[in-house]
Amino acid sequence: MVSLLGIVLVVGATLCFSLFDLLRKKLTGWLSDAFLVMVLALGAVPLYGVWLAVQPAPGVSSAYVWPGLLSVACNLGANYGFLRSVRSAGLSAVIPLLSLTPVFTALLGIPLLGELPGGREWLGIAMVVCGALALQPGERSAGRGRPWTLGAGAWWMILVAFLWATALPLDKLATEASSAAFHGLVMHLGVGLCVAVVAVRGLRNAPGRGRGSGRGVGARIWAFLLCAVVIGAAAQALQLLSLQHAWVGFVETVKRGIGSSLALVLGRLFFAEPLTLRKVFSVAVIASGVAVMLW
Repeated sequence: MVSLLGIVLVVGATLCFSLFDLLRKKLTGWLSDAFLVMVLALGAVPLYGVWLAVQPAPGVSSAYVWPGLLSVACNLGANYGFLRSVRSAGLSAVIPLLSLTPVFTALLGIPLLGELPGGREWLGIAMVVCGALALQPGERSAGRGRPWTLGAGAWWMILVAFLWATALPLDKLATEASSAAFHGLVMHLGVGLCVAVVAVRGLRNAPGRGRGSGRGVGARIWAFLLCAVVIGAAAQALQLLSLQHAWVGFVETVKRGIGSSLALVLGRLFFAEPLTLRKVFSVAVIASGVAVMLW
């Protein structure tokens, strides 16, 4: 049974993540992927440091090491892949593909945990896959669109869904072996430092040196970055806390159901993405499939 606090935390995390996604897509028009991942990760470190400092010292056990390190690796790849995806496709087309995360969780459970999905779970998987494929605009040939063809942005987001499907159980294990504040600090510091070490070339597109190098635009970029850092840190913190009060499947169901719907609205409002009947129907099928699988 999920407590009221668990529900509030999950919904809060979902709303913050939706706004975070919007800001990240906006920032991809000005900054390189490497620079953006690095700044968003390292920018959140002081916030998690303050959170950790005002709490009693967490008892970090040796059981933290492997889920903590693997979570950093998964989040590093997922954040980079997310930016590559939204750079080449609309929010309303690729964000609903994150509904594949519970599908991957179920499939990974077969070899890792020996948990074979039943008939209801397979039905939910089929609904999510069909809805996700139908959502894609596809390629156009001889004036005809092929909606079942996946573009580069969709493939990147499918990879992101797989990595986050792997990361969420690891986050739960990591917070159980430490605290939400400690794991959040390690995760953001690890992701930021990894990008800083292996992708320093991303700095060449820092604010004021890429598109929009004027003073007014530069200030606007920094304002967007500051908002993204704060909202992203809040989103991840709320999600880590929600894992202490709700089971992983519930967190995924609420996040992907609400997030897919908000992607249609935000894509339309801020990027003039078309809101078609097919998109609405596809998202409804995805949300229904996730609910069927995890009910």
